[in-house]
Amino acid sequence: MASSHRSEMWESVCSDTSADRHSASPYEPRHSSSTHSGLSQASEREPTGFTVADALSVDEFGRQFNAYREGKYLLPNDGDEQDRLGTESRYTMSQMVVELVFGARLTGSDIGTGTGIWAKQFAREHPRSNVIGTDLSLIQPDDNNPPNLVFEREDSEEAWIFGFPFDYIHWRLMCTCFNDIKSMITRVFEHLVPGGWAEFQDAEFEVVGENSAATAYLYNSPYYRWFRAMVAGGASFGRDFRVANKYKSWMMEAGFVNVVEKVVFVPVNGWPVDQKDQLLGKWHSLDVLRFLDGSKKILQAAGYSLDQIPGFLEEVRDSSLDARLRCYVPHYIVYGQRPEVPIIGGA
Repeated sequence: MASSHRSEMWESVCSDTSADRHSASPYEPRHSSSTHSGLSQASEREPTGFTVADALSVDEFGRQFNAYREGKYLLPNDGDEQDRLGTESRYTMSQMVVELVFGARLTGSDIGTGTGIWAKQFAREHPRSNVIGTDLSLIQPDDNNPPNLVFEREDSEEAWIFGFPFDYIHWRLMCTCFNDIKSMITRVFEHLVPGGWAEFQDAEFEVVGENSAATAYLYNSPYYRWFRAMVAGGASFGRDFRVANKYKSWMMEAGFVNVVEKVVFVPVNGWPVDQKDQLLGKWHSLDVLRFLDGSKKILQAAGYSLDQIPGFLEEVRDSSLDARLRCYVPHYIVYGQRPEVPIIGGA
């Protein structure tokens, strides 16, 4: 995105004093009729292996990783990973149980935007808004972006580069990315306008069985060992991959009001009989299969040697497709509002 366009958009945001931008009720929660609705059509990226190259990248484990704040992001940023993010968007965007419907002009931010799929869709659906997607890696396509969308390289755990607050801040699947998610939630609160909203979606790096028999089978599977190894490896980097269940309480501690939590249990593969659940599980399974190769750095941190990892990942691949693995991964969708006026004795 040209810098002149970016400057013009930011100037518009900073100077806007229109009545509708800060209306008392810019949008209201709208609940869908089911917990998920099949596949979203939002993802425009089909798996190609093509890399939107970021010049600030380094090679590790046979993959390309981000070199801006080198080592902070634990997963690759190459073409294979970008394809995986497209797959991930297919099922995470389809399983939203809550949509925020905006009736006014607003300024929105998508933190950890990845390939920018969500930000692009949001900007198109809300053409009166200005949307900024931020990420450590500049891997977002330059073509076919709506004029009200820009992408910026930013480490959101450091001082934000924007000189204005936001009406809406969003992130998805960031449990592997931040050193301190609780502090990040407070930071988001501080960067919202009074009355602004934040929405967080994340997967709990946990697997739960459909019943006791399924749980017993799960605990003896390579699939479960991989989840445990990922949690252990993340901890060695100072990251807790099992924090999604804490988002609601942390938002309330930060000062958010009207906090709502929804939990969607995503099947690990296509084992369910229900067609929608089966489809959701198949997309999740494909996402995990594409995730495995990029998890080598985390597995090594968990104690696996480079010689052990390939064989272990083959076992996990086979296990992830096992229809006897009648299990789910919990996905949390949590949103809340910064109060219109400060709460006495609180934020």
